[in-house]
Amino acid sequence: MDKIKVFSLNCHKSIGNEVISNYNNLQVLDSRYVADKEHLEFAIIQAIRSFKRKKMISKNLMMEIMLKASAQRQISKAIEIFGVKKSNLVYILTETLPVKLMREYKCNEVKILFNKKKYVDLKKQFKISDNEISVIAGTNSKERESVLKMIIKERIALLEAK
Repeated sequence: MDKIKVFSLNCHKSIGNEVISNYNNLQVLDSRYVADKEHLEFAIIQAIRSFKRKKMISKNLMMEIMLKASAQRQISKAIEIFGVKKSNLVYILTETLPVKLMREYKCNEVKILFNKKKYVDLKKQFKISDNEISVIAGTNSKERESVLKMIIKERIALLEAK
């Protein structure tokens, strides 16, 4: 499963936890606390490394990816953050685009936008202060957004060190 890809979808029919039991070899994440595709791609790399080093938290790679993406060591917390709760904007992690799922939920592949609300939500979820961002970034909003994403990746990478 080293070839896991990230698909961002907007679905007309809300996706819930039933997807996990109805479709094999995929993970569905609520997009609310995902900074962008790169956030998840980094989590995938870190999860695969954890498996190769035998330092994983979960015995399931897809769950390990969710743990990494959420920067959590507890499965229940990771599910609380990223578990789908009747969501329309989701990220699907799998090897190939799930055509059957896309038809069933009437989904289109989209680019999920980063906005001010997401910035505030991510800061809160990952416990990142304005001071932490200001140490590296100036006042430019794009620069601050970039630094926020970098700090999230740092938190993911440091999970294995704990």
